[in-house]
Formats: sequence, structure tokens, C-alpha cells
Amino acid sequence: MSTVVLYGPPTAGKDTVTAALRAVDPRFRLVTKLKQGTGRSTGYRFVTADELDALRQQGRIVVETRRYGNVYAVDRDSLEDPQAQGLVPVVHIGNVADLRTLLDRAPTAWLRVLLWVPREVCEARSRQRGDVDTPKRLTAWDETAQDLLDSDLQGLFDLVVRTDRVDAGTAAKEIATAVDGPVRPLPPEELRASLALAPPEPPGV
Repeated sequence: MSTVVLYGPPTAGKDTVTAALRAVDPRFRLVTKLKQGTGRSTGYRFVTADELDALRQQGRIVVETRRYGNVYAVDRDSLEDPQAQGLVPVVHIGNVADLRTLLDRAPTAWLRVLLWVPREVCEARSRQRGDVDTPKRLTAWDETAQDLLDSDLQGLFDLVVRTDRVDAGTAAKEIATAVDGPVRPLPPEELRASLALAPPEPPGV
């Protein structure tokens, strides 16, 4: 594998696990997303609306997301430049549609990892770290859970890590091992069971 994507709801540990990956193996590098808007700057490169539009016209925007009143985007160069240096880019994604877009528009050897925590853990972590928008984080968790229930997950994820059950170091070692070894996509039923999410009921039930 040459690239890792971490998918998951708020507080599932994408930032924490990425930092732990760097500690395990310096090849791993977080992709700095572009951000047009306001709020937290850590892990982002702020751009203006005009700058973002210019990158779109150049074909450099692989995927973009609108959330919390902001626009977040992945620049193709932020994936390709590290790979050219023998590094392993790590991308954070929050919904299935964007994940599929990323995989389609950036064909490479992806390790697709789903990080997960239950809703009550999401709320507790958000309040512990002092988020002023915990209700929005919970709404995003609800949307992520529904997204997984409603989507065709066949062949979409290679690994699920419950960060409420293992610490960041253990999660990082599991991901690093999977990067260098063979993996098999998880069947949807196995994936949902590991998240304790019920599959959607058939019509008429």
C-alpha cells in the first residue's frame, strides 16, 4: 500500500492515530487539507475562495467537503509529492461519498481504514477536549452512522479499528502492519457488526 485513508466520525481519533503512526514509522505523513472558511487552523492550510477556485480549474482538487460552514479540500499535489519521496500520505475523510470520490480520482494503492467510537464516547471526548460545538459533532456522528447504514459498503474498507477499545499506539501498529501486508476488503455485514450498527430493514418490514 502507498496511501492510507482514515474514515470516521468526529473524535474517533483520526488526528491521534495519525500522530501515533508517525511515531511508529516516519514514512507516514498527514495530508494537510485546504480549508476555506473560519475556525480551527491546526492541520489545515487556509485558502481564499478565489485560490480554491483556481485550484479547481487546474484540476488539482481531488475531493472537497462542506461542513461546519467551511469548505475542506484535498489537493492532488499533497498526495503525489509525498509518494514521489517514498512517504505514505494519510488522508482524513468523513463520509462515504467523499471516500468513493477520493478513491476514484486518485488511483493508487489505498489502505482504507474505518476508525469508530460509539455516540456516547464521541460526546464524552468532545466535552473533555473543550469543543464549543459538541452538538454539531454529535450531528456529524449521527450522519456518519446513517451514511454507513445507507451505503453500499461492499469492498469499501480493509480494516476497522475501534478506538474506544484500543489505544492509539495499538491502532497505529495494526494499521502499519496492514500497510505492508496483504489485506482483504471487509464484507458489509462483518463491518456493521464490528460497529454495532444494525443493517437497514428491507421495505415493508
